[in-house]
Amino acid sequence: MTSNKLNKVKALIVEDELNYADTLEMFIDELGYEVSGIASSGKEALTVFEKESPDLVLMDINLEGELTGIDLARIFQGQKPTPIIFITSFDDSETFAKAKKTGPFAYLIKPFDPPTLQRSIELALEHAYAEGEQVFDNQEEVVLASSCFFVKDRNKLFKIKLEEILWVEVEDKYCMIHTRERKFTLRQSLKELAEKLDPAVFVQTHRSYIVNATEIEDIDLTLYVVTINGTEIPLGRGHKDELVNRLQTL
Repeated sequence: MTSNKLNKVKALIVEDELNYADTLEMFIDELGYEVSGIASSGKEALTVFEKESPDLVLMDINLEGELTGIDLARIFQGQKPTPIIFITSFDDSETFAKAKKTGPFAYLIKPFDPPTLQRSIELALEHAYAEGEQVFDNQEEVVLASSCFFVKDRNKLFKIKLEEILWVEVEDKYCMIHTRERKFTLRQSLKELAEKLDPAVFVQTHRSYIVNATEIEDIDLTLYVVTINGTEIPLGRGHKDELVNRLQTL
């Protein structure tokens, strides 16, 4: 069910200038993200978009062929709403006005540097998935998409699929999200994080723990612990009945 490596934010690059496509790929790699594909034409971009389902798109506006980047943006948004960052060498008001109608999350003029791209990616993911909440700017470090978290760890964003979360525990003002690969520390309360998890799958076992019920290996009703991935997690007496009832419905 889980992958053998951490999920990185996936970016599709649509750029018909080979040298600049290579530069963008280098920037994405330096920032710790994953390039899900590089397309030099509209037709190729459509194929990669449908196959890879990227988390965001870096889109050159002026492409060779029948479809421009603006045309592609309309098509992409019709298939699956995805944050798009336009990249162009043209800073004229007419091009910007046309691009603006497609609802891009950033509009970058070539050339730009990795820090500029990093900030644009963070803002794009925040505004695309956080429903207007300011996330990365107010010490919270997570945004929720329909089936995953985008978690900021230092200067990188990682994608954690909800199904890959084993359990969440709280310590002081921090929450730790545990996956099979590693744990992420967030400045959020357990209550705030619980509101973003599917109650049909995640259940509270203790005032400081929420677990993925589908990952429970066993329950010791004598010692009041549940085991997930070989780790014993406390089971509060007041949460035992709720947990047992939840398991019966899975």
